[in-house]
This record gives sequence, C-alpha cells and structure tokens, in this order.
Amino acid sequence: MFILKEINDLYYNFSKKVYDANILDKKTKELIALACSVMADCVPCIRHHYKYALEAGASKEEMAEAFAISMSVSSGSKQAKYTPLIQEIELEQKKNSNV
Repeated sequence: MFILKEINDLYYNFSKKVYDANILDKKTKELIALACSVMADCVPCIRHHYKYALEAGASKEEMAEAFAISMSVSSGSKQAKYTPLIQEIELEQKKNSNV
C-alpha cells in the first residue's frame, strides 16, 4: 500500500464528499476535475473524470472546452514564468558578447 490505510480512508471519504452535488452540480464538478486532471498531467485522473463527466451529462463539446481552458492556463503559466527568464538570458548573452 502506498499510504497508511487510515490516511487512504480519509482521502477517499474527502474525495467522495467533494464530488457530491452541493453548490456546484455534479457535471460542473466533473468538468473542473477533468480540466484539473489535464493540468496535473494525470492520465488515470483524466480517464476517471472523463467517465464521470459523461455520466453526469457533460457533452464531448463541454469536455473539449474544459480541456482547452486547462491547456490555455497551462501555456499562459509557462509564458508568464519563462518570458522573463529568456529575457534575462538574452541580456546576459548580450553583455557577455560585448565584453
């Protein structure tokens, strides 16, 4: 077992409760989970939430849009994180070539 049984049981109960319909309906929760699964790069999670999103009434088009949002956030994150780094490297290279 990866983690202690009592910790695994706590996780299972928490996870089960999170996906119960409450303020957000089950379909919305599964679409969010599906998008987060893409961001987390978790193939088993994607399989799991894809199945449950379908069962909750999500269309393939809704899932495709959720995927697109997660991919947009992911690529935006990379752009925001690495643009300043590349600019810094280019500035260093320019300084070093002028020495």
